[in-house]
Amino acid sequence: MVNNRIRLLSGVARAAFRLRAEIVERCFALVLDRGGMRRTWLRGRENIQKRYLIHVAGYNIGLIMRLLTGVGTPREFQARLSAGLAAIIMPNGCLILLLIAVVSDQTAAIAISFAPDPRR
Repeated sequence: MVNNRIRLLSGVARAAFRLRAEIVERCFALVLDRGGMRRTWLRGRENIQKRYLIHVAGYNIGLIMRLLTGVGTPREFQARLSAGLAAIIMPNGCLILLLIAVVSDQTAAIAISFAPDPRR
């Protein structure tokens, strides 16, 4: 018992506790407090577990979105997305469409050209 107490008070254990408080406990606090899961109006343990599972899955999807796109919610992604469309008609009748989408530091562009049928 004394060895366990000494091990828990070591520097390695304190660093592990600090890391746990930063990563794991913060997630639970965000889900319970910010997400409104601290007080629930559902009846039955199974229904509460289902609700909690869906809520935590949504939180995890937000983390994945933030990792991949830099934003955590679809509304935030929509607010940061800016797109432009340009159409150019050439003298020979060709049409060139240019679509440019910019999200934070990433840019995507696509160009499509249409040429008239020379047999007409």
